[in-house]
Amino acid sequence: MREKIFTVRSVVIGILLSVLIGAGNIYNRIVIQGSYMALDFTTPSAIFLIFWLTLGNLFLKKIFPKVALSVPEMILIYIMMLVSCAIPTMGLTLYLIPLISGAKYYASPQNQWDTNIIPHIKKHLIVQDENAVRWFYEGLPKGERIPWSAWIQPLIYWTPLILTVFLVMIFIMVLLRKQWVENEKLNYPMTKVPLELINTQDTNIFGNKLYWLGFAISFLLGCINGLHFYFPLFPAIPLVNSIPIFRRTIPLIFRISFPMIGFTYFVNLPLSFSLWFFCLFTTVEQGILNITGLARMEWLPYTPNAVLGWQSFGGLLVLVFYGVWVSRKHLISIIRRPSSQQIEYNRANEILPYSVAFWGVCIGLMLIFLWMVMSGLAPVPALITIFFAFIIFIGITRAVVEGGIAATRAPVIAPVATASLFGSSRLGPSGMAALGLMFVYASDVRTFVMASVANGLKMLEDIKGNKRWIFWAIGISIIVTLASSIWTTIFLGYKYGAINADNWFFVGGPQYPWKYIAEQLKHPSGTNWVYIGIMAAGAAFTGLMQFMRVRFLWFPFHPLGFVFSSIMMTNQLWFSIFIAWISKVLLLKYGGAGVYERGKTFFIGLIVGQFVVNGIWIIIDLFTKRSGNIIFWA
Repeated sequence: MREKIFTVRSVVIGILLSVLIGAGNIYNRIVIQGSYMALDFTTPSAIFLIFWLTLGNLFLKKIFPKVALSVPEMILIYIMMLVSCAIPTMGLTLYLIPLISGAKYYASPQNQWDTNIIPHIKKHLIVQDENAVRWFYEGLPKGERIPWSAWIQPLIYWTPLILTVFLVMIFIMVLLRKQWVENEKLNYPMTKVPLELINTQDTNIFGNKLYWLGFAISFLLGCINGLHFYFPLFPAIPLVNSIPIFRRTIPLIFRISFPMIGFTYFVNLPLSFSLWFFCLFTTVEQGILNITGLARMEWLPYTPNAVLGWQSFGGLLVLVFYGVWVSRKHLISIIRRPSSQQIEYNRANEILPYSVAFWGVCIGLMLIFLWMVMSGLAPVPALITIFFAFIIFIGITRAVVEGGIAATRAPVIAPVATASLFGSSRLGPSGMAALGLMFVYASDVRTFVMASVANGLKMLEDIKGNKRWIFWAIGISIIVTLASSIWTTIFLGYKYGAINADNWFFVGGPQYPWKYIAEQLKHPSGTNWVYIGIMAAGAAFTGLMQFMRVRFLWFPFHPLGFVFSSIMMTNQLWFSIFIAWISKVLLLKYGGAGVYERGKTFFIGLIVGQFVVNGIWIIIDLFTKRSGNIIFWA
């Protein structure tokens, strides 16, 4: 009989904390509008809560040792919180609710969405009641009740799609876990912090002076800047500056991000070097394009420069295809009839049987395809869009677990890639409207469930026993977070007027996809061969780098750095990556491996200190009823 290492109480605690993350992050973005706690792959809410949970558990171990949580229980709770962080904001809810209501609210005689777009959106997929839409954005009139019924129909159609997308993400990570964790031994930098905290009885991190030094630096800086918000005469310490370059057409940004410094410290040197080097490389590219006028191409959502975006997108395709090729033996062994030894390994190490995960991916992708076709997209473009979307999900997840890239997104998003490949004239108004709906879960992919699950599965590596509980715990976390975040968004929208909340999520974000769709319908075009050519060039360059990296040990560049160099967040954070890289170089050169190992706790302290001070100021803002106190961005 397999040992029962997870308990009902750990799942219950995980549920309560997932609800807190789901509802709390929505309340933060609508009412408090303080520091972001669930925006990127950094998952600040999870680290903030596991910090206090670990301290409380240490207290219990001294007073009531039998009541204290075990390490496997703490890991299960953390994985539930990790997945929960991927849902409330950019991962889903704050794009879903505003987008399915924003098309009608922001339609006007000037933009002509009423005639050009809305008639081509399937009625059951967006909120139809005009009062329900207007009151959500402007606040509920006195004496009126929240029109919940107006939201029921679209949410009934959207929820199965969202759950299917999340399940496919989980299944794919089950299929790739062994390859990434055991065969390739990827770094998983973002698992270092929670594992150090959870295993504190072995690591004694709370007794380490270097940890508290790193913690104090980011924590005190956060306190100083928080006090400046309340008392403007109190001096602030700026953490970002910029220099205009290339005839002032672009800024070279110098931003200090303590989490990015901390996570990058755990990344291997060639990759961390490539991340900041290629960011400067593409900055020069963009500068040349700007001053020569070659950069003036069409506007693409979430892609600052179309040339650089398509260049990176081609590289992303190559990276994912190469990763599948390297994994071919592992993937073929999954498809074939497993031996008794493989079955036993699967039971001991995976959260699901491989057969369930494989067929789950096949059936899930088929259901997503049917939903997209029913939403108005033709079958072939629907297949291509799904293909692009999951290539992007897998590629970004790989960047997160190997490169520690805590804040990033796709160089070109899947709906835009499909529109450029087929042309808006071929897709037609219904097809373009269906692509606009995809912006809910496949556009600003700065966080999503797949990356959270990948990190969570890595944390289970040393846990011996039945891990099937984890799958059900993840599923429960997704459901309760979805429910709590959606309910809170709708309730607070009517209470405060969503248009008064976070400007991006409720003003800019809901208009973003429809502006792009309107522009494409206004100026219909065919296949964009220029973009395809740029994509091919980026793919060829990435392929060459991958070949050189595999064949020659002296080759200093990692293609992952090139692929994600054109992303806005990388341009914001390259300097922090450089700081981590140069720190690691100097420590290894002059202190050796021993000093490098001891230095890890300092960089973990930098990460935890920032997220703890972020959370504390949000609690202070809650009681003082102040809003807009953003201590740190990333």
